[in-house]
Amino acid sequence: MDRISEAERETLKEKLKDIRENPSRHRHDFEGLHACAMINGYLHLEVIEAHEGLNGPSRRCDVSKGPCACGAWH
Repeated sequence: MDRISEAERETLKEKLKDIRENPSRHRHDFEGLHACAMINGYLHLEVIEAHEGLNGPSRRCDVSKGPCACGAWH
């Protein structure tokens, strides 16, 4: 398992908190979701998972446009 720096861990915590507190700022298409989930050049799956339910009609939707966690293409 890769270790992340303390600064990266804090950035991740802040990002997850922002997703919970400001879901309207986190409605993304597929590319936007990946850009949002990048921290210091690494894609963080925790951030992608935190978007589930924010971007579509289904509970598992994580994007508003493109390939989605729910299995559909929006």
